[in-house]
Amino acid sequence: MAEKGMKPYVKLASSLVLVGMGLFTLERYGLSEMSGNGASRIHLDPNLMSALVLAPLLVVAAGVVVFMWGKMRRL
Repeated sequence: MAEKGMKPYVKLASSLVLVGMGLFTLERYGLSEMSGNGASRIHLDPNLMSALVLAPLLVVAAGVVVFMWGKMRRL
């Protein structure tokens, strides 16, 4: 009998989604700290800001794609 547990593609997909959500949380925290009141305002390059916003979304999207691809291969 096959051992019971999560399939490898589900593990990879859930890991990618969790990492993406963690990056999103850190990004939101960092941006809120930078825009807060105080003398230590940091101005970031717009390209870096775009990367900070897009990176978590791309990692979550990669998790979704891995899950869908693995699910289709199992059919």
